[in-house]
Amino acid sequence: MNSNPLDPVIKAYKVSTECFRIAQRAIKKQQVNLFNDSDWPIQSKAQQELIQAVEETQELFVLSLWATFERFAITYLQNKGNVLQNIVPTDLANPIYKHFMKEVEYWKPNDILNLLKEIPSIDKNLIGQAKFILRYRNWIAHGKDSQKASFISAVSPSYAHQILNEMVEILLLN
Repeated sequence: MNSNPLDPVIKAYKVSTECFRIAQRAIKKQQVNLFNDSDWPIQSKAQQELIQAVEETQELFVLSLWATFERFAITYLQNKGNVLQNIVPTDLANPIYKHFMKEVEYWKPNDILNLLKEIPSIDKNLIGQAKFILRYRNWIAHGKDSQKASFISAVSPSYAHQILNEMVEILLLN
């Protein structure tokens, strides 16, 4: 747990973004031969379909960034929970640690963020921004309910990476 798990996700996002730009240029320049082996027919709606694909992909990358961050945070807590094995009596220590290891998997993300808020080097505003990303992630993950859309603000993958990356970097130092 010495490396930042968000790095491969943001790299994949950047590669995807560049691929979309290349496809947009090819469509604008009518370079349809580039799509000969594709199931996607170049037609009048191609530009709009590409824009829609970019939006969907951005949402999925925010979802992926959050999932990666959440896994990192759970693993971080499990590793830090190792001290539970030092409890006396030692016959109780291992069962407590095993129980903690299992249960932390089911903690709500808000509860994890609230716990991380207790780390002095993590700014409380950073936790608030992470909760903002979590709300957006939840909206995406639960089907983008149109009735809740007015209460949700879009989060870009770059913004999500910036906030979550800052938290990961702090945790890696602790």
